[in-house]
Amino acid sequence: MRVMSVSKNFAMAMALVVANLPQCSSISLDTAVRLLLPDFTLREKDWNDGGSEMTLRMLASHTAGFTRESYSTSLNVILNTGKADLDTVGAGWADASAEDVIEAAAREPLMFPPGQRAGYSNIGISLLGSAVATYYNNVTGSDLSWSQLVARQLLGPLNMTHSFFNTVPQDLEPFISIPGGDNWADLLIGEGYNPAAGMWSSANDLAKYLYGFWLSPTPDLITAYQRRDALKPVAILPDGIQQTGPGWEIQLLELNSSANASLDSTKTYSAFGKSGNGGRWSSWIDVIPNLGYGIVVLAQQSGLEGYAGIVPVSIRDLVHGILAPAFADAAANRMAERFGGMYTAGEDTGLLTDVAATSATTNTTFARIELEDHILYLRELVVNGSSALEALDRLSWVGDTGPIYFSTERGVMLEPAEGVAENAEFGEGAQVWRLTYPDLATCDWFDYDGYKDTRGWPLSKVVLIEEKDGVELRYPPFDIVVKRT
Repeated sequence: MRVMSVSKNFAMAMALVVANLPQCSSISLDTAVRLLLPDFTLREKDWNDGGSEMTLRMLASHTAGFTRESYSTSLNVILNTGKADLDTVGAGWADASAEDVIEAAAREPLMFPPGQRAGYSNIGISLLGSAVATYYNNVTGSDLSWSQLVARQLLGPLNMTHSFFNTVPQDLEPFISIPGGDNWADLLIGEGYNPAAGMWSSANDLAKYLYGFWLSPTPDLITAYQRRDALKPVAILPDGIQQTGPGWEIQLLELNSSANASLDSTKTYSAFGKSGNGGRWSSWIDVIPNLGYGIVVLAQQSGLEGYAGIVPVSIRDLVHGILAPAFADAAANRMAERFGGMYTAGEDTGLLTDVAATSATTNTTFARIELEDHILYLRELVVNGSSALEALDRLSWVGDTGPIYFSTERGVMLEPAEGVAENAEFGEGAQVWRLTYPDLATCDWFDYDGYKDTRGWPLSKVVLIEEKDGVELRYPPFDIVVKRT
């Protein structure tokens, strides 16, 4: 099927792929467009008001300030003249070349200064494709159109054998799905708007893309950093809820723990998606990285009586309503299996002397980890009979009283600290976790490693190490190791 504006997500992805090629490593989403596309310019006032610093990220996230299209038609929604059909809109839009769009961008005033807010724009995505292709050709001495570049560097490596731009390949003609009634099946989209809406694809191919690019433990074609950088919001839309990112329309999903549907147990997940509509096709793709899955919805109009229309975003909401809680429960249960339980048999690591009792038979040094509302809690961390969590709180007390952040009745939340070099200090299978106050109502500023021991180790972090014979917990400031029993 035609996936229409889902193509825009591939325009952003192609920028990442090119930036990850050895000979093209000098660019990123934050590179200014003028450095990649020599013919790019704007009206003087817009150029001087931030236009000269417009970036690929702004183009990809619709925050560059461009209008929707680069041409004018007789369509007038207010006066009800003309129609948004192939004759009025489709042909003029599809005929635009990349050069036409660049010239139009120079003539038309921006709607707002670059970066100020978001406004949906096919022009911006067209310029994104032109900038990436022009840069690639200049660096490599090639002469590829943007769609040829995508086929070579993205669709081919991901084995997306049923995805293409431009004319339908002869061997794929039997697979083409054509809507009933007037449609755009025969519409040829030029290089001007191929990056914005020219792609054909299948559910199977899009699933390969979602997994290989955005969900696999090790992404194909781009780095883990590039993936993290692209999966971030750039602007909040006027409704205050919906967000936009580079190539993404971001939906926020609020889930309650199945064990406790209280307000306190609500967690929010970001679904990074992209819609596509036009010519009687409708499509949707998205991924929820924190839950590890994505969905593809492709639909078209049949034109037959008695058939109900399908709105992909409605299907999306229905599917997420089923899958998101199930994946969240499964992830939480797996976390409990991996790390939950009592940790005893405390020993010194040998870095310090006479800190923890070394006898495996003593119970004065131990830790207890439990799962509650999809969150891991360190309920207790006791060294030689004294609470290490209370010792952390006492650092800021005056006398025998003061705030309680770590030694609460619920203990303290455990969240992955995610520092690669920090994890590497403890070898394979190690994950450093930060201790977080469980009742933060507003902004979490507790992740700053404010207090450290004499060796520079943060007092508010523990280490969990998964080994073949079990799991151990280390607390470096007290030089202890306890093993799960």
